[in-house]
Amino acid sequence: MAVGNKQSEDKWMYSASITDNSQVVKNYPHSYQPIDEIVKNEKCKGKTQFSDEKAIYLELVELGLAKGKRSKCPIVDFTFGIKHDKSKKYRLVEAKFDVDDLKNIDVKNIRDKVGHSKDVMREDGLPVENGAVVLINKSKIVEQQKNWFSRRLQPFGNYQIMTIDDLYTHYFVS
Repeated sequence: MAVGNKQSEDKWMYSASITDNSQVVKNYPHSYQPIDEIVKNEKCKGKTQFSDEKAIYLELVELGLAKGKRSKCPIVDFTFGIKHDKSKKYRLVEAKFDVDDLKNIDVKNIRDKVGHSKDVMREDGLPVENGAVVLINKSKIVEQQKNWFSRRLQPFGNYQIMTIDDLYTHYFVS
């Protein structure tokens, strides 16, 4: 981290140790996977910058929780630990790589998924960021789509609309 760089000093950064020591990972060890593999499963096209970074693939946790029940309780795609100074929390991520027009995304559905995901992650005893990162594909109008969708979600928490490269730069590069 550069000395005197206020932006990087205030930045919440990925923390492998938070995710490594998660109670959810202990209960569902198969859910702890490389982020690169998770986003490919979620239909991310092309190469990502992720190498060894891991996250909790909450869709696999959801399947485990649904065993013996009639319906699944929808949750976001994955989460990872972030830290700032001594503070720690989880950041939720919903991938929407298979959606061409963001106007087709149900905002209430995303908010419901975030709520259920926070309930699942509470057993770790760490706070979960209010809101989520919503991952979208790169396109010629990606900035327009980010602005439009962010305005729709803004009243409901800290929602960030990003491409996979934005996610990497924002949380994984100091």
